[in-house]
Amino acid sequence: MTPPDTMNVRDKHGGITAVLASGDTLWNADPERTKDTIGTLIAGSIKPNTYYQRNNDVTSADYRIPKFRFPVRVWWDNATGERIA
Repeated sequence: MTPPDTMNVRDKHGGITAVLASGDTLWNADPERTKDTIGTLIAGSIKPNTYYQRNNDVTSADYRIPKFRFPVRVWWDNATGERIA
C-alpha cells in the first residue's frame, strides 16, 4: 500500500486521529476545529507493516493539515488496500 501525497484525512465517522507528542493517538470528533482536512503526507512517516486495533497487517502514514497542531494518522488494510481509519 502506497499512501497518497495528499488526501482528506477525515475518517468515515467524521473525525480525525491526532498523533500527540508522546506518540499516542487521540481521535478528535470536533469538525469546527478541523474544517480543512486535506492533508499533506509527512516525509518519513509511512509504516508499511504496523497494526490497527486487531488487524496486524496495515500501513499507516501521518499527514499535516492546515491550522492543526498535531499530525493526523491514517491506516489502510494491506490485504485490501482499503482505508480502515
